[in-house]
Amino acid sequence: MNVLGIHCAFSHLNHDPSAALICDGKLIALGEEERFTRIKGARGLLPFFSIRFCLKQAGLKMEDIDLVVSTGETIKEQLDNNVKLFFKHYFGVVPPIQYINHQFSHLASAFFYSGFDRSMCISYDGRGDDLSGMLAVGSSKGIKVLEKMPIKDSVGLFYCAVTQFLGFRQAQDEYKVMGLASFGKEGEDISSLVRISDDGYSVRQENFGHPFPIRTLDEPIYNENLIRALGTPRRFGEPITDRHRNLAFAVQRSLEECVVRLVKRLHAKTGLDSLCIAGGVGLNCSANRIIHQLPFIKRLFVQPAASDRGLCLGNALVGAYENGEKIELPGHVFFGPSYTNGQLLSALKLTGQDYIELPDPGTKAAEMLAEGKIIGWFQGRSEFGPRALGNRSILADPRSIKMKDEINARIKFREEFRPFAPAVLEERASEVFEMDQPSPYMTVTFTVRPHWVEKLQAVTHVDKTARVQTVSKETNPLFHGLIAAFGRLTGVPVVLNTSFNARGEPIVETPLDALATFSSVGMDALFLGPYLITKPKPPRR
Repeated sequence: MNVLGIHCAFSHLNHDPSAALICDGKLIALGEEERFTRIKGARGLLPFFSIRFCLKQAGLKMEDIDLVVSTGETIKEQLDNNVKLFFKHYFGVVPPIQYINHQFSHLASAFFYSGFDRSMCISYDGRGDDLSGMLAVGSSKGIKVLEKMPIKDSVGLFYCAVTQFLGFRQAQDEYKVMGLASFGKEGEDISSLVRISDDGYSVRQENFGHPFPIRTLDEPIYNENLIRALGTPRRFGEPITDRHRNLAFAVQRSLEECVVRLVKRLHAKTGLDSLCIAGGVGLNCSANRIIHQLPFIKRLFVQPAASDRGLCLGNALVGAYENGEKIELPGHVFFGPSYTNGQLLSALKLTGQDYIELPDPGTKAAEMLAEGKIIGWFQGRSEFGPRALGNRSILADPRSIKMKDEINARIKFREEFRPFAPAVLEERASEVFEMDQPSPYMTVTFTVRPHWVEKLQAVTHVDKTARVQTVSKETNPLFHGLIAAFGRLTGVPVVLNTSFNARGEPIVETPLDALATFSSVGMDALFLGPYLITKPKPPRR
């Protein structure tokens, strides 16, 4: 059975359209529209290019699709004609379409992907299908919903609103608030925003919302009550002050207290020690760290594409499961496009780039990293989700704090408070970080062991934690080999890994995207498959 899962942005308030294809229980392809359109978040767009990629990857036509699954259960009547019109116009065929709940899709994307036989499950985000989350139990019998969380107590919308108040974009920049929080301290009173009790919390609704409808994600969702409670909001581009840092600290702390109470409540109902998490709040890796440290949590799985971009996967998984398909778990997220050496060469010739072909690009890359070079690393199928995991990455030496400043100044052009992530050999991860299980998707932060802090200055955050990616030889042998080679040269089995994109852009998808970004920023070299491209040294003055 061929099941196509889609997430469509049929409104300017929607974002991250995407598509997933499962054929006979096997995941074939995952596509994010932003990667193809080059519009970050692809707000208000439909997943045409994502669907087309999935079909091409499987060698199928739309006529071969047995079922399309979409979120939008609560607005099916309003949505159905638009979805059918979309398929009719772009593909000429309208397959059978099923609609499921937004929050249930998040649950499925986490539980069915985790490999756990039985687990607590949490979905939480801003809003979706008239809810802000669900608590559930997943088992071999499927997913049983235990509790539905109303929008009025949405911790996601609370965090989004303060993200906007701090001068960032909602549904896009929440991770900036998370990073900024580590630079703050106690002192800002936000008790008027969220009330936290022993067994839960409630969001003070009078601070959010307006008497008229919001038309875009860039309009503020907070109102004058919040301004009276917190003072003047930070305007976009204004300097960040201690007040802003302290407010970020307070908001992050409140979020952590809220989610811990949810987890404890779910544990009290189930007695289980495994937990699966999805929904946009699931991308808050600092909160995930607090959850991971709870004494009753033995196993934690956070969906790597926890935000709405992962809904296509949840939809496809639900469609496959409910139709009796035995789902094969892949153990990775490398399900985007790949390119032949011929296609890579065509891009190089089109752009007139000089290059050399390498028999062992990983070893050469490690040597350049050890020399202090910053490189682009473009290999294999692209990874699904918001984090580059070693196939569409910018890599650097993690040892010197100066490297963090170099990357920010020459390549990423981003706020100085935002941390970079380490990619570490899976078999040596517990030696470097305080962790007892693999973390292949950068979804949880871990404490850097004291004697490694000085050795990893570029990837250790101000609170001595890092958003760790463990790299296994089985899942990504080429990237693993690069890190191992760097470890042999330097004694450090870790590289700095950040997404291959410039500020405000999606992660690169095609060879031409990689070449364009390489040419426009201050990278020293680009490894495009087996081909190495370097920049000429600037003339001496």
